[in-house]
Amino acid sequence: MPSALRSRLALFALLGAFLIPIGMSSLRGLTHVLTCKESAETPFTLITPEGLEPQLLSSTRISKEDEAFLCADDEAEGGLSLNMGARAEGPGKVSMILPITNSSKYLWQGTVTLVVGGTSIPVDIGEIPAGQTRQEVVPLNLDSGTLEVSGSLLIGP
Repeated sequence: MPSALRSRLALFALLGAFLIPIGMSSLRGLTHVLTCKESAETPFTLITPEGLEPQLLSSTRISKEDEAFLCADDEAEGGLSLNMGARAEGPGKVSMILPITNSSKYLWQGTVTLVVGGTSIPVDIGEIPAGQTRQEVVPLNLDSGTLEVSGSLLIGP
């Protein structure tokens, strides 16, 4: 093999070695730079009897003074709120409703990480302009039994 070909082959192998970490990296479904991560305080328990519609159990305490903004630097400036919901769609089927409301004066990029049982599911909500609400609906097919569902808000500029 000529030495010029050997040196070029070595150069490509060296470049390939530097590209391996980039190819193996994963953002786990995240589509934006992360500046804030907070958990939503709306856990759900889904009880799915065999062949019947799931029973949805949730408990959230709301008080008059409670205006809990997530990812807010200053409460006077507002922030974001995630008000998760769920609805039964038939035997073994549930839709999770994930609205994010932006009460701040800034444009934000949002993702919700749903934790269903032990599985983490990233849901890209997209850009949320100031004063607006964006939502996604995620259908879930459930096996019979009991399952816990919770969510976290992942926000970036």
